Amino acid sequence: MNTPTHAIVALAALSKREDRKRNWWVLAGALIPDIAIFLWAPWQRWGLGRDWGAIWDQHYFEAPMQTLIALFNSVPIYAALLALAWWQRSTRWGTLLLVFCLAALFHIALDMPVHGHDAYRHFWPLSDWRFYSPVSYWESDLHARYVSVIEAVIVIISAVILWRRFPMLWVKIAVSLIALLTLLGAGAQQLAAISIPS
Repeated sequence: MNTPTHAIVALAALSKREDRKRNWWVLAGALIPDIAIFLWAPWQRWGLGRDWGAIWDQHYFEAPMQTLIALFNSVPIYAALLALAWWQRSTRWGTLLLVFCLAALFHIALDMPVHGHDAYRHFWPLSDWRFYSPVSYWESDLHARYVSVIEAVIVIISAVILWRRFPMLWVKIAVSLIALLTLLGAGAQQLAAISIPS
């Protein structure tokens, strides 16, 4: 799914109204699985001068990037950290690490069923196995049109939860912008599917 979706879902599931530090850790956990991509892609484009087509069609699938993706999307790594956090859950840092790991695992749980040809090695370093899903959040030939509608519904539900939990205007605006961007993305996915002949 799209990165903003991961953020809004994790915050809806794990945030607390009067605990800003916890909420930042939840947000960080929701974003960390995608961090390598967000750092790598600009470096490929502007640091190395590669064109976007080569970046996403070729270099993305090469070993250095695939290893970074596996590292940041590893269930065993987050599970080990989660066990440590659970053991230390009575401490503040244990609680923060706990919600961080849970948010990262939520991210992975939402990603696994919607990555088709670009499936990740979610059980690295224990295994290089990949689940190649028959549906994708972005590939039109793998029903992205339908996945985008489901994603939009999930985002709207999460947004309503957050609007009710946090009365602050700036939170409502930020959540509304994320929801709006997701809905625009879903609309674009629908238009792309219509323009592609079947």
